Amino acid sequence: MKNRDIFISALHLIGENADAEENLDYEERTPYLLAAFCSEAATTDAAYREYKKLDKTSSFDSVSIPLDADFPFAERFVHAASLYIAAMLIIDENAELSDKLFDKYCDAMATIEAEIPLKIEKIADRYGAF
Repeated sequence: MKNRDIFISALHLIGENADAEENLDYEERTPYLLAAFCSEAATTDAAYREYKKLDKTSSFDSVSIPLDADFPFAERFVHAASLYIAAMLIIDENAELSDKLFDKYCDAMATIEAEIPLKIEKIADRYGAF
């Protein structure tokens, strides 16, 4: 899936037409928002990929990810990415809708995280008592 598809989905979530010229500002901002999403969700994507036995994520730029590039994460994260981008695109214009979309993004990420089974790991002894 291309990042542009996620951008178009985000536009639909905020009631915008993907072909409209007035969305050029959104198109300019989205590569940065996509990089922010990927940076924030990288740990969850890595755990999800390990659980599903998928290949590791290819490296991505943590500042800007081009719209015409492939989405770097597992397809399971597409909807969450669309919600995050939509919320961030309209944060200044419609704070109420932005908050609703961000809440849905948080729910989507929580759902993904709940799908990943816990791993039992050793606890480091940092105190050296007895």
